[in-house]
Amino acid sequence: MELNVFYSNLFSGKPIELNSNCYFGVSNCTFLVDGLNLSISAVTQAPITFDREKATIDLTFNSDAFQVNIVVSLTKIELFKFEGDVKEVNISSNKPVSVERVAYVIAGVDSFPMRNNFTWDRSYEIDGIEYDVSYAFVNCRIEARISTQLVLGSKECKVLLQFIEDEVFVICLSYSLCRSTKVEWVEKKIIHLNSVCTYHYLSSNVPSKYSNQINPMRNDIQAWEDFMKHVISKSYKKKDLIDSQIFQAVSNLAWSGKLNEWTLISHAAALEGLCKHKTVSVIKDNTYKKARDTAISCLTNELTKLDVDSELIARIKQNVYDNERSINGYPTKWYIENKLISSNLNQFSEQNLDKINVAIQMRNRVVHEGWSSDWKLDIYDCVVILRNTIYVLLFAYYGYEGNFYLIGSDEKAVISKYA
Repeated sequence: MELNVFYSNLFSGKPIELNSNCYFGVSNCTFLVDGLNLSISAVTQAPITFDREKATIDLTFNSDAFQVNIVVSLTKIELFKFEGDVKEVNISSNKPVSVERVAYVIAGVDSFPMRNNFTWDRSYEIDGIEYDVSYAFVNCRIEARISTQLVLGSKECKVLLQFIEDEVFVICLSYSLCRSTKVEWVEKKIIHLNSVCTYHYLSSNVPSKYSNQINPMRNDIQAWEDFMKHVISKSYKKKDLIDSQIFQAVSNLAWSGKLNEWTLISHAAALEGLCKHKTVSVIKDNTYKKARDTAISCLTNELTKLDVDSELIARIKQNVYDNERSINGYPTKWYIENKLISSNLNQFSEQNLDKINVAIQMRNRVVHEGWSSDWKLDIYDCVVILRNTIYVLLFAYYGYEGNFYLIGSDEKAVISKYA
């Protein structure tokens, strides 16, 4: 069987024979496509045995031309039958074909009335050679067309494919910020002569709808387009977005539709990550440690003179070691204020720093005591100030000068307003 025949049969609902370590022989498998979801029903030639704790079955197909690996989460099982949801599909060619383009299907970007239609070019250097890639983001698909064809599996091809995947990561993350929900690719095809030579599917739980009132772009088509065009023009790097905690903050902004103490905790964590990913000491660590050791020695001597039990003295000494960050560090409020000022958000800091600090304190109280309905400050108010602070910091990082919306306001905002 040729790869393209197998691929066509998989998505047309025709039976496919697959192997597994959960039974002898093969099974006749039929796949059902429902939007971006894949499910399977199968009949086996022998009784099924599997690890019931995992409740998954791995299916395989191998030939000289290509190989297939499929992971299925079981939903129904009988002695010679099973049904399940497909979690992952990997189909890869064994032939050294050249790669012409890579196509991704993106989950979470069907955001009416927004209709995606973006094109851009990138140039990547690999071992001193420039490789040009043309991108098109239309509706829910991103396609990368490679100007210089590379052999699949070669070092240069692997590096270039990683560059392309990183680019898709940046686009998905930025779109996720606009939509306030998770956005990710579910299908990736590597194509040669209009035929698929590698296929990768990953199931996704991305919601089809999003809450407009907590979305910083609302239904403002121009704001969506302006921000996405801005992101595309700046060529942000995946590593930078992760190292600077942008990825983590955007991920925590994804709205679950629930407002509870975990919402507050995740938003506080996102803001702290943005502001405290590099900790600062009051004095140099080596200077502090010298002074600390001298202070502990004096403290131990004085406590010994007062006949304090040695185990209690040891406990106090350990407390000093365990709290070095607090003793020789700065409070969260200091980090947030400095981050806002360094991001040229002085006005926002002056107007909201106390509210932000109260929200952080409420998070701390929730962690230790749980949420109480008789507290005067509403959890919604805490989430709003934290979320809006994250918005302005993120848009400041991106250098975006266009319009967006804060929660609780229908008026357009711009970063320059808070400088």
